Amino acid sequence: MTSKKNNNDNKSLFLYTSLIFIVAILLIIIAFFGQTNMQKSQPPVMAEETSQPSNNGITERASVLSEENRVLLEEKTRLENELKEKEEIIAGLKKENTLLNEQIETNNLLMQANGYLSAGNMEMAAEKLNLVKYDSLTSDQQIIYNKVKNKLDK
Repeated sequence: MTSKKNNNDNKSLFLYTSLIFIVAILLIIIAFFGQTNMQKSQPPVMAEETSQPSNNGITERASVLSEENRVLLEEKTRLENELKEKEEIIAGLKKENTLLNEQIETNNLLMQANGYLSAGNMEMAAEKLNLVKYDSLTSDQQIIYNKVKNKLDK
């Protein structure tokens, strides 16, 4: 009975040992692929960093970074100035657009007043003409306004 029990203990010990061995092999394989994956995800190493380190390596790298920083700051300043110029242009265009929309509205009112006058509807023509602000008219619009006003006054 002791030999059978000892044999079962050996089998059990063998199973535990083989299980530990298999787990160790799996951990080694996982670690290998993990390391390979990590190396692929790392950014490439620059050639100057892999070259022989010199005594002034850190200060040379710092001066290169300082120069790159200066160039980037100049680019930032240039882009900010360009942005300000474009914002000023946009503001001017918006103002011009507003003025043109007002002119279009005035032209539409003058055209409607002239249309009502041509159709013989004096009331609507006078109503549309009263909506027009004479001070804001261009010289061409003032000519049309005066002609429509003179026809209405007759």
